[in-house]
Amino acid sequence: MDGACEEAGLADFGDGSDDAGVSWRNHFEVFMEALERECPLHLVGRILTRTDLLRALQNRLELVELWRSRPDIVEQPIREPLVVIGAARSGTSILHELLALDPAHATPTTWKVHRPVIAATGDAEAVAAARRSVDAVVSFWHDVQPEYETMHHNGGDLPTECIFLTLPAFLSDNWAGTHTVPSYSRHLALADHRPAYEWHRRTLQTLSGREPGQRWVLKAPSHLATLRELFAVYPDARVIQLHRDPAATLPSMLSLMGTLRWMRTDAVDMASMVEPTMAGVAHLQRRAIADRASGRLPDDRFFDLPYPDLLADPVGAIGAAYDRFEWTMPASMPGAVRAYLASRPRSSRGRHQYSPEAFGLTAEHIRTAFSHYLERFDIRPEH
Repeated sequence: MDGACEEAGLADFGDGSDDAGVSWRNHFEVFMEALERECPLHLVGRILTRTDLLRALQNRLELVELWRSRPDIVEQPIREPLVVIGAARSGTSILHELLALDPAHATPTTWKVHRPVIAATGDAEAVAAARRSVDAVVSFWHDVQPEYETMHHNGGDLPTECIFLTLPAFLSDNWAGTHTVPSYSRHLALADHRPAYEWHRRTLQTLSGREPGQRWVLKAPSHLATLRELFAVYPDARVIQLHRDPAATLPSMLSLMGTLRWMRTDAVDMASMVEPTMAGVAHLQRRAIADRASGRLPDDRFFDLPYPDLLADPVGAIGAAYDRFEWTMPASMPGAVRAYLASRPRSSRGRHQYSPEAFGLTAEHIRTAFSHYLERFDIRPEH
């Protein structure tokens, strides 16, 4: 924290307490304690983690100062944001990128999320420097672990996940997903995430001044765990939920989790993660189904999109979502979607290899755990 204050020339981190009076500092301290006790970082891991921590703290300082000096920023409305959700590895990233092609849409790109105050207020020279710097940082991840690029391509100008928007709130699945910190993961599962979504909204309001689009398009698989809080902060949100055979998504997700953690530590016990991860994701799917059925979540704000439909006819799938929400697809959209996909053929950066058996599972075992989910959305096996 002292280092971030010195770098930023600021000292006020803001409070950010929830209704129970729990401050962001509590979430930060739980994570730091977990890092010290549970996650023996190797040298590269210490560099990566320290860089991430300093950036998150510095962004917090800079944003709090900007909001203090410009209170009008947090009065801007965020209307009908479109949120892409689904289990990790179910096609959420490519759908997010395709939806970003609509000129009416604004998307949080990686460099803007990593340097939000410069994105909102910087001159051309500062913006160019920030874009180069952030692109270099996220491209370095591929150098640390080349296999990562076969799973997920990163770049400064690509749309990014909401977990990076909430890093300064220290209620973010990014902290838990990239580090072996079981006590923080438990803390994250039990915490009230409304302050994180409030921070998320204020950051979008900050970025809105220079965004030509009228509707924010957002994405993160982790929203599945916090849909109640999402709708509490964004009551007029619309959601596209992707559905894919969990026998394909779960092994891919486990492979990604291991890769992200190996980038930071040599102490990765994948065997201990398999059953809890499978049970946890299955629970989240069941809870979302129950909440939509009971009215706790607004079922009419959801569009359910099978992954095979997105693969077979991306333009038709996106068009069906627009119809669901009574939006008009621009005439330029079909051509833009086809051109974008042609420029990014599947496996162009190598093929991600994974299987249920690599984690001591079988496809049947996984599908049994997700039987309620499979039945509700009529999901067919991929193999």
